[in-house]
Amino acid sequence: MLMALLVLPACGFTPMYATNNGASAAADLSMLDVKAPENDIGRALKYNLLDILSPSGNPPANALYRVELAPTLYEEDVAIERDAEVTRKNAVLVVPFRLVDVETGKPVMRSVARSRTSYNRVTSEFANITASRNAQARVARDVADEIKLQLGVHFNSQPRVAGAAL
Repeated sequence: MLMALLVLPACGFTPMYATNNGASAAADLSMLDVKAPENDIGRALKYNLLDILSPSGNPPANALYRVELAPTLYEEDVAIERDAEVTRKNAVLVVPFRLVDVETGKPVMRSVARSRTSYNRVTSEFANITASRNAQARVARDVADEIKLQLGVHFNSQPRVAGAAL
């Protein structure tokens, strides 16, 4: 175990959120604003993402970059009984996103994040609505985590100069 820890730096491995020449990917992530559609899933994504990107959960006053989200949420019938009653559904969220340099307006990264979850349907319509909303909240959190990971990888791969922002 100890030998593996000693060999990791030699192979080029560095922790994603480690400080590199006085800068870190976490500091870069906290300088991001988020733009999303003004609907339930857009707001859920935006605020989940801001919560995990920024220590305060708020967008920075002078953002260097903006993450633009274009979510698509849909549901799929999974378990269908002989009488055509649906007893299980999938909620699927696919979010193409891009990272835009605020100063130039040019995209510097494009990617897609996605998540899928399932929920049961029962005879109570209230329970079905609640389960659907809960599934949507779960996929929004999962996608926000995936976007943060992809952005962290992007910023971690960029060259840094101590004290300078990207």
